[in-house]
Amino acid sequence: MARPDYYAILGVARSADESEIKRAYRRVALESHPDRFPDDDEAHERFREASEAYEVLSDPLKRARYDSSRLLPQGLDLTKPPTVATAREIFGNMFGDVFGNRRHKRRKGRDIRYTLTVTLADAVLGSSHTISFEGRGACEVCEGSGTEPGGREAVECPNCAGSGEVKTGGLFSRRSKCGRCDGLGMIQQDPCAACRGRGIIRSQRVFDVRLPPGTTAGTEKVLRGQGEPGRFGGEPGDLRITVNVKPHQWLERDGQNLVTKLPLPFTRAALGGKIPVPTIDGWVDMEVPAGVQSGAKLRLRGKGVPDSRGGRGDQYVELQIETPKQLDGTRTKELLLELDRAMQREPVLPGHRELLAALAAHDGRKHKN
Repeated sequence: MARPDYYAILGVARSADESEIKRAYRRVALESHPDRFPDDDEAHERFREASEAYEVLSDPLKRARYDSSRLLPQGLDLTKPPTVATAREIFGNMFGDVFGNRRHKRRKGRDIRYTLTVTLADAVLGSSHTISFEGRGACEVCEGSGTEPGGREAVECPNCAGSGEVKTGGLFSRRSKCGRCDGLGMIQQDPCAACRGRGIIRSQRVFDVRLPPGTTAGTEKVLRGQGEPGRFGGEPGDLRITVNVKPHQWLERDGQNLVTKLPLPFTRAALGGKIPVPTIDGWVDMEVPAGVQSGAKLRLRGKGVPDSRGGRGDQYVELQIETPKQLDGTRTKELLLELDRAMQREPVLPGHRELLAALAAHDGRKHKN
């Protein structure tokens, strides 16, 4: 774990005296005390870090020990032979200043991600949805600027010269987030009272989302500029909505087609006729030819997924012939026994006829021998 930079957390220089450290701690504590902001996790964490930093830097002995531990990069042991990784770390800490990037004053807002779960019918046929969630949005009082209406504009942080980072340590220096401006590089002179100068406030956000026909699972809809607001005039982020499609009880999607596996009683398979079939538009009657076999696929034209040209795919119905179970003591068993005797007298199954012919030929050869 990286060693915390207590000077950066409080926003003071390494040469700060006891009074400067005390004033800095009071400022950070006032800006982030949990009693003032009970629902702000970021404020709680900043207050904890500031308290830990003050406990060390306000004690001369702890501060001296801490300063000594900061002279070398984290985990560097000079008693061991140098390696490429060691050299890279030393070089990065010594010359990170030269190649480091300064933060821009304008900060683009972060994107917000949301998962919208819909039914298969909603995705295939198209639908409208209203989504709502608690998230960060622009403060209505200051319109996201963070400055109290009519107040002075934000200025460059004097502690980090607008970079959002401070360099600490001696020969092996490192960069850490500036505690004075919390890494933003700018300081509000007259912070908005409603959002405490952040320009951002948590609120219930509501959006209308339209899914076109044929939407697939995993589709991402992007609402530009509806993410978290930017800072100091930066552009807002985007709201990225990922579509999740719930499984359907009967239907599965296969490209522009829909597929269903439908159980069918063996009697209906033998006799044929109309059977009810579930489709994305509702139940419809489908004609089944007499003598259809298990595994047969029938097609319902135009009952699939709409396409961009105004057409639609098809739905394929795979028949799964079912035979009765647990027949003991039922009228059905008696009827099946009667049916079996009738089918032996009048063989109507093609496979059964072939079997009887083969059996008769076998018996004939046996009688001659």
